Amino acid sequence: MTTANHPGGTPRHGGRIWRLQLGILLAAAVLNLAGCQSRTAPSPPTEARQWQEELVVVREVTGDYETVWDDLLDALNNRGLTVSSVSHVQRMLARTGKALGAKKEIYARAKVLEFCSAALSRQMLEANPHYLAFCPFQIMVYALPQEPERIYLAYRRPRWRPGPPDATLAAVERLVQGIIAEVAANQEMYQ
Repeated sequence: MTTANHPGGTPRHGGRIWRLQLGILLAAAVLNLAGCQSRTAPSPPTEARQWQEELVVVREVTGDYETVWDDLLDALNNRGLTVSSVSHVQRMLARTGKALGAKKEIYARAKVLEFCSAALSRQMLEANPHYLAFCPFQIMVYALPQEPERIYLAYRRPRWRPGPPDATLAAVERLVQGIIAEVAANQEMYQ
């Protein structure tokens, strides 16, 4: 029995059988896809959809920038957290803008606060040592030149891959959300 010029080395007399099997598989695949497209999947519950939201969360408050910043430091201190560093983004942009000949004022004020929770960071890194990419945690605080009394608090959601976060990353996000919520609540009390 010769197998030359036949896909997969099938014998000559089996060529028709092979083509028939391939046709049946293709028809089944097409019907399966058509069936999938016609079905409407129910919407996942709100908690399951949350991970599909934006990867950067921005909260807006009205107030004085320095007061918001001080309240952020207090919220960290209230939780026993340590400030790792502060990046003075607006100052850096103003300084480098001059060197680059750029004149546009991007921020009225802008800083990035980096902080750490020893216990939570340890749990996170024990769960996955590659989560080091999320350390230290960050909260950005900025105001735009057109509305310097409108202060934005932002953070990047700790997501390793698509889908809901694991328990340790969810705990990190709850911590950051809680800090920002405390700062926002203080601004509302001041109004």
